[in-house]
Amino acid sequence: MGNNNSAVHKAPFLEHKTQKAAAAVTAHSDLKGDRSKHQPGQPRVSVAAEGKAKTASTPATLVTGKGSGRESVTGSTRTSFNGVVDTVQAKTWNPTQYANSGDEDMREYHALEHNDYVLPSDVREQDRLERQHHMLRMAFNGTFSDIVSEDAKNALKRAPRPKILDVGCANGVWAKSVKAEFPHAEVFGVDIAAESFVKNAGSEDGVSIMFGDVLDRLPFDDNTFDFVHQRLLVLGMPKDRFIDAIRELIRVAKDGAWIELVEADIVIYKPGPESKLLGTALFDAMHRRGLECYAGMNLAWSVNQVKENVRSYGKKLVSIPFNWGGEIGTIHGSTAYGFLLAVEDWMHTVMGVSREDYRQLAKNCYDEWAEHKSFGNGCAVYFQVKKAVVTDAVEAAVPAGRK
Repeated sequence: MGNNNSAVHKAPFLEHKTQKAAAAVTAHSDLKGDRSKHQPGQPRVSVAAEGKAKTASTPATLVTGKGSGRESVTGSTRTSFNGVVDTVQAKTWNPTQYANSGDEDMREYHALEHNDYVLPSDVREQDRLERQHHMLRMAFNGTFSDIVSEDAKNALKRAPRPKILDVGCANGVWAKSVKAEFPHAEVFGVDIAAESFVKNAGSEDGVSIMFGDVLDRLPFDDNTFDFVHQRLLVLGMPKDRFIDAIRELIRVAKDGAWIELVEADIVIYKPGPESKLLGTALFDAMHRRGLECYAGMNLAWSVNQVKENVRSYGKKLVSIPFNWGGEIGTIHGSTAYGFLLAVEDWMHTVMGVSREDYRQLAKNCYDEWAEHKSFGNGCAVYFQVKKAVVTDAVEAAVPAGRK
């Protein structure tokens, strides 16, 4: 994860606010978001759900819970990392290069040679994703639902046999959970590593899981789904392809359907010294790979680029503590630590350090988060799809460009 300490985004734990069709112009104005070019250490402004620009040295309201969370602290690691990443490996590393290397520590990955996704798809990753799902459900929905938008939930309840799609479904944890919430729905999941995540990819707890790549063409006809969900594809989505992916989601969605996107900034706010060291290396590696470290904060800007297909819109930003602040912080800390270990194959190569050095650095990051009250930001953007032709009057009223 990257780091940012000089000016910390505050992302309040806000209730979702979906603008109705009558307020479409206002909603589109909020969609502009903040897509300014950003480097670590520069001030950056977050946009809350009301569309008001805010900045502060601490988050306005963190999502916390009962309990103390873990608060152990360790000293600095003596890593051999010299602060310079291998730019070639950062950009071109692919797990398929090492499939037959004999490295016993190598994790299990997808098998696509031309996909940028760097996270594994093995049992350890599935366990991390299960815990991460629980944490995100608590953060965005208070554990009561898997869908952020109340309007979307009500629409699914009214539909006699709605079709729901989860893109980048991994082992189907979100898809299976939403099937339990809406048992009358047909639920599908697609993932580039479907075979790894679900043995003999097929029906799993009433969910049909299959191979699918949103950056290619999803295996569904136009106008198929009533609700489309995509979450945390930041490590497999080049930042210049985010808009292409959103357009593909719109293609398979029906007119009037809802699309929900959830992304996080791969940044640690209020980092300690170990987090700064590892975070800066990860930020640099992602930047050179063409990935978006601020995917959460820039999600609204991306949706604004398809405003002609947006009928109504809402967003919710949350700040979640790492390893402090009760149950949610404890889970977030453990899943974030698991994330650092999940990118070990890539990052120890990029940083030019041994696996042992990298693991110690990751552990030191975990141990210092509570002391420094570190946290991360996430964002959910949801919108109702419009496939009718936009009139000249409405088009003229919608602001264009980025901040």
